[in-house]
Amino acid sequence: MLRHIFRYYKPKHIKCFKYNPTPTANILNVNSNLFFYCESNVSLHTSTLYESNREVFVDHENSFAYKILPRDSSDNLVNKLSSKDVTSTEEFNEILDRNWRDSTISDIVNTFIRVKNFCKSNNITVSDTRFDNLVDGLMDNCEHITDDELISLLHCLTEFPFVESYSAHNFHDIWSCLDDLCCWKLVDWDIEKSFTVANIWYQLHLGKLCDYINILIDRCVKKATVLTKDQLVNIYFYLNICRKRPVDFEYEFALEQLINDMNIDEMAVISMGYFKTKTKIKLLPIQEAIINRVMQHAKDIQDISLTAILKILRYSKPFKLVDKVEKMTEKLYPEIDRLSDLACTHLALLSTGVQTYNKMVFQKISEKFVNNITDPQKIRFKDIERILNVLTMFNFVPKTDPDIFKACYDEIHKNERIAETVKYPRCLACSLNYLSLRNMYSYELTDKIMDQEYIISVYGKGAKAVPREIFSLDRCIDIDCPDYTGNRLSPDLKYKAAKWLTEFTPSYDQWKKLSAMDKLILDTIDTVRSIVGDDRFMFIHHILPHFSRADIVVCKNKKTGEFVEPVGFHNYILGDVMYPFNDGSLEWFAVVVLGWNNTIKDTNLCLGHSLMKERQLRKIGYNPVLVIWSEFQGLQSQEQRKQYISNKMMLKE
Repeated sequence: MLRHIFRYYKPKHIKCFKYNPTPTANILNVNSNLFFYCESNVSLHTSTLYESNREVFVDHENSFAYKILPRDSSDNLVNKLSSKDVTSTEEFNEILDRNWRDSTISDIVNTFIRVKNFCKSNNITVSDTRFDNLVDGLMDNCEHITDDELISLLHCLTEFPFVESYSAHNFHDIWSCLDDLCCWKLVDWDIEKSFTVANIWYQLHLGKLCDYINILIDRCVKKATVLTKDQLVNIYFYLNICRKRPVDFEYEFALEQLINDMNIDEMAVISMGYFKTKTKIKLLPIQEAIINRVMQHAKDIQDISLTAILKILRYSKPFKLVDKVEKMTEKLYPEIDRLSDLACTHLALLSTGVQTYNKMVFQKISEKFVNNITDPQKIRFKDIERILNVLTMFNFVPKTDPDIFKACYDEIHKNERIAETVKYPRCLACSLNYLSLRNMYSYELTDKIMDQEYIISVYGKGAKAVPREIFSLDRCIDIDCPDYTGNRLSPDLKYKAAKWLTEFTPSYDQWKKLSAMDKLILDTIDTVRSIVGDDRFMFIHHILPHFSRADIVVCKNKKTGEFVEPVGFHNYILGDVMYPFNDGSLEWFAVVVLGWNNTIKDTNLCLGHSLMKERQLRKIGYNPVLVIWSEFQGLQSQEQRKQYISNKMMLKE
């Protein structure tokens, strides 16, 4: 009975405790000493979280980080009990065939240790049915285990051959039982012993599944300020492998005091802890210290360390340290040849976080990509998608042949990449969307991702599940691909998706507080109103619905030069590409407001999406008038702003 409870319920749903005579619902009495409480709302979990090959989950980043962890006397706490090893099959079978229910826990632990080497030699896992009696004995006597025996048993399990799944027969019973035991005993352990046990859970590849590491992190929060540098690095490593919670600010505050004492690899472990828990580094001194250390070690920093640091810097968006980020990029430029393609990808991606453009870096990275792109071991489909994101965002124009965009286009069509498109299905749609910014389309792949069954299988049902890249591609087809005849979004789905993906036009009486971008849009609307004379002569709508913000449409009579009321839009609904009505007598303008997220930092140069919008507006019959925030907000008076927009309209005529 006990083993079935352990096997089919995850340990967080089962609370093991000594008998307490107070009434409790759902108590299962499994022996005279040990009781279990099962939550009534628990559902059975039978899905396999591990792949059949456990080695798949030995992540290179985590293995690297584990080697960096400080090694001290804590390793000596693993008390390897001395026992006579089993050497023959007869002895092995005879020992395991005994009735272990009435044995002592010491004998049971010793038996696991005795058979360990024989199992390693003969590739026998604990899921073998011959272990059933021994595991039954462990379940019945686990409450009597000592700290040394518990640690020795956990360490012993790391040396057994790997099982095929975390839920494998016997293995799940053992680790879920030991997980609960570790959680109970944690309150009495010092931090050295606590970390030793946590390291063993990592070695078992159960760091993310067990409750122990999460509880350890939670307990250490209260003493974050007294942790040493080495202990804090350990905590961030556990956050990295656990991934169940964001980084507590107490840890970040403690990190601020110690960050300058850490070497570059320890900073990489810290970065992994932040990135894998999807937590931004909030304190500026930490970001600055990491950037400074990268610049100091630009010539000898390891790939994995650099990649981890670049990831979290991009995620944290250190806008206040843009100058330092640019200097760091320049320091790393000579090292691009020795760095891995993955590190180079994240070096390029860092630019997207702070919107800075270094043409020399992009050129060198793109050349390296073109040379290696045909090797899936070096450049994954995910990396192709990421580099396309960067290069199209900054409207990069390659100087040399072969063209990086043509190389990426050809590569995603190869049969060798099919398995990756199944593994990373979202990357395919994103890649095609980024290529559309370069006016490059694949009818074959677009037809595939626009299939309704494909969309449901990858993204889910309903309009809310339709991602922007799918919706954008569907709208771009209307403009750029008139001869396309493949799958499309249905009109109803298109309309509903547009409602999720577009933003309301701000107004002065809205209930939500006006943002800086809202104020910029309203100032632009007021200025255009003063130019055209009346609200009737403006039409504010999402004429290109794959861009989230609406545009201001105005219309001028070519003969009289007067602004007139825009007509011809009554047949359109939200989600349609709204072509202007034109009988030859009208001049159409689309005033596009570009905020700080639409231009390269500290310049008035537009990013790729804005340039595509300008191109598509012109293609469907509008004269695009780009109101760039850095130019517009620098004008103090309303007259200056009117002149700014009027001049742009005159230049378009």
